[in-house]
Amino acid sequence: MLKQVKALLRKAHVPGRFTARAVQLYSMVFPPPYRRANMEFDSDVWNGICTFHSQDGRQIGENNTGPERYREEIETEHRTCTFEGSRNGLPINVTALRQVMAAWDDSLQFTTLLRNDYIRRRKLGTPRLNLRQGYVFSKLGAAYAAYLARRKDNPITSLPRLETAFFTLGVGVFMVVRTFMEKGDLSVLDEEPLSAEALYEMADSSRTLISADGKGCAGSKRLILDYLDVTMSGTYKKELSSLEARRAIDSIGDWDRFYDYVYASSRLELLVKLNQSLCAQALFALQSDPGQRSKAELDLVGKSLASCYEKPRDGLDDRTVMSNFMRIVLTLLDELDYPAVRVALAGAGLINPDGGAGSRLQDLSSSDLRKAAAMRMRLSSDLIYPYCRKELDGLHRALGRFEDDNISIDGLNDRCCGTGLKPLLKILENG
Repeated sequence: MLKQVKALLRKAHVPGRFTARAVQLYSMVFPPPYRRANMEFDSDVWNGICTFHSQDGRQIGENNTGPERYREEIETEHRTCTFEGSRNGLPINVTALRQVMAAWDDSLQFTTLLRNDYIRRRKLGTPRLNLRQGYVFSKLGAAYAAYLARRKDNPITSLPRLETAFFTLGVGVFMVVRTFMEKGDLSVLDEEPLSAEALYEMADSSRTLISADGKGCAGSKRLILDYLDVTMSGTYKKELSSLEARRAIDSIGDWDRFYDYVYASSRLELLVKLNQSLCAQALFALQSDPGQRSKAELDLVGKSLASCYEKPRDGLDDRTVMSNFMRIVLTLLDELDYPAVRVALAGAGLINPDGGAGSRLQDLSSSDLRKAAAMRMRLSSDLIYPYCRKELDGLHRALGRFEDDNISIDGLNDRCCGTGLKPLLKILENG
């Protein structure tokens, strides 16, 4: 069977895509992420669920669907973008835009209903959201689809039109915050709410509106501003009379259980990123002092660093980026009511009280650096692993399934730094 699937994939492959039939056969042997027990640990929720299908047969991730081996070839109309800004001249997905516009007002009403409930649950004193509050709310965009598809009771087999539009629209603020986090830009920690115009400029200038393969978001500036106004400032003032929006609200059922899933999956994603950043600091220190390193050791350092840290295109130096990245992650965990991790890491000396980087490994001698770097990476994983395990258990309970599927600390190291970290640690500790 496996040989047949591989042969079909070779025949069916076109640049970047496979036929739907080939992906279906491949998925019978190698299930896509959303059918795996630990999807939320293996990848963030958006990447995990993006291969799921809408009711019209399209994958909900559209051009951004990945991994590549699960991305289906499907007829899509692209046009050259004529909007001003970073997207000008790039291809945009007109087919996906038409689908969003067909559910536009329903999406605005659905977002408003979700916002109202979110503000009530979070006991916020103002209708306007700042970026950290908007980040948590924006996590509902992908979590809504993932929860419906992955829960044990009454799971869906395809995503309705409105929910598909919300999957596209709802994650916008999360994407902006993630981009700035990866650049080490602390402006996302501003406690004051931003205007839709200011948030749009952040998205445009940071190239958040452009996919990894160079395609632009298909929505016009006016369209994006309108949605940001509704999302971040609650500007929808018409009667909330959409039957589709009400149907989508009712489809969740137990909203407390859904929010348990949102919070647990969001915390888990941030915990993985935090451990990656802490390990990246140690790996960067090793890479910056190559004098006493063997080629095998340097190769493993480079391989592990490539798995846990992506150098930003522009902006600050690497050490500042990593330190600021951690401060942002810890602040977002605070927003998710999770200060215990900050306390544990500060108590171990891995971070400063403000959430920045702890003691500098670069100040050690070359011989001391090797074991100190290994010790720091081990300590980071040892401290963060129980929290990852707790949140994974929590989201499994919310889904009502996968409760017996656990992760190991070796699994956390592989997830954060790739398979090269384990042999690297042995070399560092025995050298």
